[in-house]
Amino acid sequence: MDSKGQLRAVARQRRRVRENKALIDAAVRDHLLTHLRSCARVAAYSPMPTEPGGEELPDVLAATGLEVFLPVTLGAGVLEWALHVPGQLARGAHFGITEPTGERFPSSMLSSCDVVIVPALGVDRRGMRLGQGAGYYDRALVHAGAVPRIALVYDDEVHDVLPSEPHDKPVDGAVTPQGFLRFKGTSPGAATVQ
Repeated sequence: MDSKGQLRAVARQRRRVRENKALIDAAVRDHLLTHLRSCARVAAYSPMPTEPGGEELPDVLAATGLEVFLPVTLGAGVLEWALHVPGQLARGAHFGITEPTGERFPSSMLSSCDVVIVPALGVDRRGMRLGQGAGYYDRALVHAGAVPRIALVYDDEVHDVLPSEPHDKPVDGAVTPQGFLRFKGTSPGAATVQ
């Protein structure tokens, strides 16, 4: 089995050279929106240019009437969350990712969401997620309780098994350009995502 570092390097390289990205990202967004029809409040993220869903993901979610909370990255692996208002984003201080500028809330607010949409460089069929490696989301997801967690990945980023550690938090499903994958053994709340 490859190490997490090797898997991250391969995923990042594939993302840099992905063809037809705009069309693929539109398919990811369409499948995601299908599964969020009964939701009112979601926690999401501002995708970097190479990430699934495309940079317009927060605006697309908000345009459907969803209340969308995005992370604000603090030091020491901590995320806070603020309501996304289209056009009111600023470059984050830590990673240069766009972040909302409004009132901030601690990660405990995730338990009030219908779904938490998380970034990933890959997922496996057990629901284990390969993140960027800093552990921000694993720390934040501790506060989500039974709220369903969905990763956005490309089709070639779904693996049979990924290396994992005890602190890694699984996801309940993943959205790919081909559709929605639900993982066995994940939280019962995943069944509420339609």
